[in-house]
Amino acid sequence: MNTVPNHPFIEVHAMHPHHQHQPHCKQQCFVFTEIAEIVELPPEITKIGGEKMQNGVVISPYTTSSKDPCGGSLGGMESPIDSETKSSRSKRVLIVLAIMMICIAMAGGIPLALQLRQSSLLEARLGFIRRLLSEAPLIEGSWTPTREMNYSNSMQEMRQKYVGAVLWPIAVPCGAQYLDAVQLALEGIDEAKRITAVTDSMHIVESADEMEQTHIRGEVAVLMGLGGGHTLGTSLAVLRSMYLLGARFVSITSLECTIAWAASTKNMDYLMETNATNSINDFGKTMLFEMNRIGMLVEISHLSEAGMVAALKTSKAPVLLINSAPATFCNGTNVASIPDRVLSLLPDNGGVIMLNLERCGERLLGVREAINAINFVRKVAGVDHIGLSGAPKGYAFLLAELARDRVWGNAAIKKLIGGNVVRILREVETLKNRLPLYEEWIPNELVESNSYCRYPES
Repeated sequence: MNTVPNHPFIEVHAMHPHHQHQPHCKQQCFVFTEIAEIVELPPEITKIGGEKMQNGVVISPYTTSSKDPCGGSLGGMESPIDSETKSSRSKRVLIVLAIMMICIAMAGGIPLALQLRQSSLLEARLGFIRRLLSEAPLIEGSWTPTREMNYSNSMQEMRQKYVGAVLWPIAVPCGAQYLDAVQLALEGIDEAKRITAVTDSMHIVESADEMEQTHIRGEVAVLMGLGGGHTLGTSLAVLRSMYLLGARFVSITSLECTIAWAASTKNMDYLMETNATNSINDFGKTMLFEMNRIGMLVEISHLSEAGMVAALKTSKAPVLLINSAPATFCNGTNVASIPDRVLSLLPDNGGVIMLNLERCGERLLGVREAINAINFVRKVAGVDHIGLSGAPKGYAFLLAELARDRVWGNAAIKKLIGGNVVRILREVETLKNRLPLYEEWIPNELVESNSYCRYPES
C-alpha cells in the first residue's frame, strides 16, 4: 500500500500483469476518499484527475515511487499528468457547476432577492407615509365612542393608527324624535366636552386652523357634530344654538331615521309621517341654507338617493359623506352605500366622501379591495373628493401599498388623508355670514300627525 503524501485517506493499490503477485496483494486497484465513502458521485468527479492506464496498471499522479506497491518494480512507468485531459475534465466540471448554480438561482435565489428588495421598498414607503402623517393630520370620519369605552386605550389605538383628527357625531336614538331628542343631543355635547377636558391627548376644535394646530401639538383634534336632523327638533333656532355650543356638522338623517323634512335611505315605518317626503322638502332646503350661512357642514351619507342628489344641488357649500363606501363595491349595513350617480355629482358641489374600507358588513376587506375602491372613487369623482373613515391593516400600510402607484404621490396622498376635508372646512368658513338669515318655521301639517312636544302658538 502506498499512501499519498498529505492525504492520509487516499490509498492506491495497483496490480502489474508482468509480475507474480504476492499472496497478500489484491487483484484490483481502487482509490478511496472521504467524499466517495459518504455519497456516490459520478466517475468524472470521484476520479483523481490525471489518472491513466499503462500496461494494465492504474497510474496516479500522486504516485511518487516507481516501485510496484505489491513489491515489483514499475520500471519507468511514471509519467507527467496529461494537461489536455485534465483541462477538458475541469471544463466539464465547471460547466456542470455553473448549470447547477443557475438552476438554484432561478428556483429560489431570484425570488428571495426580489422579496428582500420588495421588503426594503415597503419600509421606504412606510417611512414616506409616516413623514406625511407627521406633517398633516389624518382625519378619520365618524368616531362613535360608547359609555363603556376605555378612552385611554382608544387614544392609544388612534396613535398607533396615526389618526390626527376624528369626526364625532353625537348619537341620539331615532325613537327620541318628537320627544326629547334635543335634550339628549345637549347632554351628548356636554359629555363630549367633559371627556376631552380631562384628557391631555384630545381637544375639541371648531375650525380648520385649530385642527392643524392641535395636530402640531401632538394631540388628536375632535370635530364635533350631530348624528341626525331629529336632534334639531325641526327648529332653525336650535340649529344655531348647537353651532354656538361647538357642533360643526349635522348628519341630515341617521340610518333608518326619516325626519319631517328629509328622507333616509332606509325607513322605520312606525316613525314615518303620512305625508313624508322621499327627498328633501322646502323646509329641508331652508335648513341647508341656514347651515351654509352659519358655517355648519352638511353631512348627507344616510339620505335617500333622491335626497342626496337634492342636497348636492341645493347646498351652496361643499357637503360631506362620512363612513361611506361606493355601492358598486359594498352594500353592507355597517357603512352608507353611495350610488355612482351621487359620486359623479361631487365635483360640481365640491364635496368629499370619507371611505370606510375596513369591512363590508361582517366581511373584512383586503388591502387590494380597499385600493380598488379608492381608485374607483378617484376615477368617478376625482382625487379632490376622497377621504378616509377606516382601513384594513391600518392606515399606514394601506397608504404605503397605495403609494406603489405613481399617481398617488405626495400631494395626492395628503389630499386623501385629510387635505380634502380641511379644504371644505375652509370653504364653509369662507361662506359663513354671506347668505341671508332664515327665520321660517316648519309647517304644522308636516308634524301634526305625531304627538310632538311643542307648546301651541297663540
